[in-house]
Amino acid sequence: MKNLLLLILGGFAIGIILGVLNVQFNFWIFVGLLVLAFIALSYRDVTYMFLSRDVEKIEKYLEKKRHEPYYGFVLELADGNLTGAKKELDELERKWKGKKTAVFWAQYYLRDGNYTKAKEQVVKVDQQEIKTYITAGIAVAEKDYKKAEELKGEVRKDWMKFAIETELALSRKNYVLAKEKKEQALAATKGLQYYMMSKEFQEI
Repeated sequence: MKNLLLLILGGFAIGIILGVLNVQFNFWIFVGLLVLAFIALSYRDVTYMFLSRDVEKIEKYLEKKRHEPYYGFVLELADGNLTGAKKELDELERKWKGKKTAVFWAQYYLRDGNYTKAKEQVVKVDQQEIKTYITAGIAVAEKDYKKAEELKGEVRKDWMKFAIETELALSRKNYVLAKEKKEQALAATKGLQYYMMSKEFQEI
């Protein structure tokens, strides 16, 4: 967002300067250059959020952005610091006025073992597949394996299926299968989700 704002302001300033100097330029070439500049500025964000499988580099990237409560929450939750995660969530609520944070609260309460609160939050999640995925996690935590298996069949993303299978195997104390499913889940995703799963399942 910051990069986009800087790019817009920069493009606006350049346009004014070129106009004052009466320099002729092709509008579409100018737009194309702005798009390329935006891609260049956003490259690191896109790489670490969606493409990387380097946990250390992703973590360093998140640490640099820790001042933003969303990234602070991700770091604290990944490290299992629930007190810190709640503090970041409270700040996120204050900063994101009006934006829905139910998905984060549902994840927090699930990790905290407060399944009643997790259920209250997950029903507010708009994205159906994410809602189903978190609900499956709650079902595993409550040892409702039949429901978890049914919900697993409703998600389309492979990493979600494998992550649910990992949780099921762990809950059933089948650690060999859990490790196998963890590796499949990690192989099916990248970026921030890869980082979160690597941290969550690092003891397997």
